[in-house]
Amino acid sequence: MVNEHGVTLSPGTRRFTCPTNAIYRRLSLAIATEMARAFNSTPGVIGWQIDNELTLGESGRCYCRFCREGFQRWLRDRYPSLDAINQAWGTVFWSNTYTDFSQIPVPLSSGAPPNPGFALDYDRYQSFANVSFLEEQLAMLRKLCPTHFVTTNNVGLVDTIDMRDLYRNLDFASADNYPGFFAILLSGADSGASGPPDAIATTSAFGHDIMRCVKDGEPFLIMEEQTGKAGQPFFSPQPEPGQLRLWSYQAVAHGAMGINYFRWDTADFGAEEYWHGLLKHDRSHSVGFDEIQQTIGELKSLGHDALNARYEADLALCYDPTSSWALTIQPGQPKIKYLSELLPWYGSMGASHAGVDIVNATPELSRYKVLCAPVMYIVSQEQAERIRGFVENGGTFIAGFRLGVKDEHSRIVDTPLPGLLRDVMGVELFDYQPIYSEKQSVQFSGPLAGPNAECRIWADILSPQKAEVFASYTGGAYAGKAAITSHSYGKGRAIYIGAHLESKDLARVLLTLMAMSGVSRPIQAPPGVEITTRRADRQAWTYVLNHTAKSQSVTIAGTYRDLLSKSTVSGPVSIEPYGVRVLVQA
Repeated sequence: MVNEHGVTLSPGTRRFTCPTNAIYRRLSLAIATEMARAFNSTPGVIGWQIDNELTLGESGRCYCRFCREGFQRWLRDRYPSLDAINQAWGTVFWSNTYTDFSQIPVPLSSGAPPNPGFALDYDRYQSFANVSFLEEQLAMLRKLCPTHFVTTNNVGLVDTIDMRDLYRNLDFASADNYPGFFAILLSGADSGASGPPDAIATTSAFGHDIMRCVKDGEPFLIMEEQTGKAGQPFFSPQPEPGQLRLWSYQAVAHGAMGINYFRWDTADFGAEEYWHGLLKHDRSHSVGFDEIQQTIGELKSLGHDALNARYEADLALCYDPTSSWALTIQPGQPKIKYLSELLPWYGSMGASHAGVDIVNATPELSRYKVLCAPVMYIVSQEQAERIRGFVENGGTFIAGFRLGVKDEHSRIVDTPLPGLLRDVMGVELFDYQPIYSEKQSVQFSGPLAGPNAECRIWADILSPQKAEVFASYTGGAYAGKAAITSHSYGKGRAIYIGAHLESKDLARVLLTLMAMSGVSRPIQAPPGVEITTRRADRQAWTYVLNHTAKSQSVTIAGTYRDLLSKSTVSGPVSIEPYGVRVLVQA
């Protein structure tokens, strides 16, 4: 593998291989084929995991000469001609026009930022290269092991691969879950918004929901679940008593059908000596051993139906790797990062306890009451038509700033922003403002009336055409201009949040808008308590999870049976620190 700086990685660790290299692929397939022949009839072998955490390493993409040749072949298949590529990318700028496919490079550092259309297509190619590497082995396994399931594992927040493509032909999705690493990442995160206290729980939940939704809501498997302190050069935080059980139940609450714990023994050699398992280095029980044993027994007692039930969601969040890749190439403001923008929206939506699906806005959307789309930087024709139909038929669409700026080739649209969706939104952009040291704030009105809020990082300055103003800017040359608008369109409503809001202000705005759209909370719960529901036929299982270090109380309407404590509960119900309740209606 050659990294983005043009440096060839050295062997001896992991994830240093090129997904395009024909020799590597041939030998990988040969090894996998011999394994399949050896174990296709072995008792106890029930399925296959192809590779491990594709692209999860220090370098998520390869830029070697083999990838350059593979990229050129991919472009030949994708575009009708070289002229079409030059037109799509706008290569006339900076004299980049190509006259032969062999001239097309890979986007290594070259003294200035790359052409954004070229760089976006290369990200697409790298996703394709990894998916096709997996598909070669999948085709062989289907032939030699027709009775076995086939999957692979990844982390939902890794977006160098389009996960929907990766899992499309696999039997189910598998995920790895290490909340301790989220604690490390969030403690050093440089996002434009302050994270809520339960940011780790929100990040884990978001990862689970991504992995569930890559297979249209089908239950997924946790391939690796944290069992204690974990790490390579350094440790993640020590899980508090109850957290290992809580993290397992959070996965199940979001659609997991089973859990594998990583790991059993703690290694006393190699790069993962710090990765604590159920047994310590001296092979005595870890501090979490009894807790995990308890959890396993409880999960078995829930039964097959509970672990294979469908997760219920009234809400959907648009997550599209194309927008993520394009925004990384050209963020507009250095602090704008796709996942950093999505997570506060997701956390605010989750606080409604109405369930959230992660979609790319291309399938049918009618099952949802509300669709949210923060930084939907690229909007395709298909996405625009799906969203238009969703709103026309009564749905609520809530969009954030930088909506519909670009087309699928990463070219800025040549119509007034928000481009393909300006009729649905009922606004046009007067201007947009990247914010650095200057001050900007927002004054709310109408149903959003409340304290003013700071606007940092970015402001879309909205010019309502048919939309109603719900908030205005108060500072600088744009004082009095619209910051948030609402437009009745067909039977539904489209709301544009043009201002980048801090998490607490965003949460108040989104929860208010969702309540206006008929989203109700079945159980009243304080911050830090998560509630989800899974359903199979007429049976529903409601999971109540306390992610805080103190006892919490929730108010339950009706009478339920707690499957874990074997008690009947109603009204105010307490939950211990890091506690769990699994409720079914009595």
